[in-house]
Amino acid sequence: MFDPIRNKSFSLDHMNIYDSKFWEEATPIWITNQRAGHTSGAAMWPGTDVKIHKRFPTHYMPYNESVSFEDRVAKIVEWFTSKEPINLGLLYWEDPDDMGHHLGPDSPLMGPVISDIDKKLGYLIQMLKKAKLWNTLNLIITSDHGMTQCSEERLIELDQYLDKDHYTLIDQSPVAAILPKEGKFDEVYEALTHAHPNLTVYKKEDVPERWHYKYNSRIQPIIAVADEGWHILQNKSDDFLLGNHGYDNALADMHPIFLAHGPAFRKNFSKEAMNSTDLYPLLCHLLNITAMPYNGSFWNVQDLLNSAMPRVVPYTQSTILLPGSVKPAEYDQEGSYPYFIGVSLGSIIVIVFFVIFIKHLIHSQIPALQDMHAEIAQPLLQA
Repeated sequence: MFDPIRNKSFSLDHMNIYDSKFWEEATPIWITNQRAGHTSGAAMWPGTDVKIHKRFPTHYMPYNESVSFEDRVAKIVEWFTSKEPINLGLLYWEDPDDMGHHLGPDSPLMGPVISDIDKKLGYLIQMLKKAKLWNTLNLIITSDHGMTQCSEERLIELDQYLDKDHYTLIDQSPVAAILPKEGKFDEVYEALTHAHPNLTVYKKEDVPERWHYKYNSRIQPIIAVADEGWHILQNKSDDFLLGNHGYDNALADMHPIFLAHGPAFRKNFSKEAMNSTDLYPLLCHLLNITAMPYNGSFWNVQDLLNSAMPRVVPYTQSTILLPGSVKPAEYDQEGSYPYFIGVSLGSIIVIVFFVIFIKHLIHSQIPALQDMHAEIAQPLLQA
């Protein structure tokens, strides 16, 4: 990523990931939670070891991929059961994303990876039950994307169509962010527009509204998007991945998973599709905090919740539609499925499991009845 205002680049591969200025156009939910007087804990959740708006999470583990899943779970459980327990916990695990990139989601070698993830989730549930948290926490298991199979036979080499001295490649596949050199915009754009049948090229202002990817200064003047399974690189000397994500989010392979369990959720309920941006207002509702401006809609996920759950104070929803957003009512229009991020069986082998634990602030007020506990699962994912 390149910020033209600050004239600085950002990459997860460099130490500038700790530069707060790259993060502060948004407010992470753990910061909002703490501003409301609560405490948060993060076990390797991306971005939580960066000081954002002059704050870290109340408790956090500096990112280190060598730390085991079991150690991360132990920390989360410790924070939830301490004398001053957290009410929001976040846990991140790298697989199956890491291996999905290296092997490709369709590889038979992904089978053992998925089996290992299943065992890890079983361990998580076991530890929550042992700590007597299973029936008092609201647990969400989700991811930020899916993944699709790539091939060395589906490559788009920019060197075949562009003079490398005429532009800078800011971000690569599958969405190439291109910064033309001064006076070269038209030449670069025209060359790319007719370059490859599996490459769609946009001027920044023409990027589809539904992607919410055109109003920030860090979006480059030319955006080139590969068709599903195709890979954009400068030339064949660049790194190549057998599995990748970041393609059009209307594609089924890009859809993440969503599973939930806890007193706030309805039991044995499934939903055909939902929008990932709707998770934020859902979490704010569960935490009983006022949301920052967002693009999602709480009404799209309200049907997931157990209507018997009381609230300590009336919930105030702070909703401001950001540039390029879709009004909540429009989400429900017939034919709007491409605007949703669904939950599908195919994605289970390619997602990064993000585990969010949310301890409901008022669980002590709720009778410990079986029908007050809830689970949500996509039908295809149910046993």
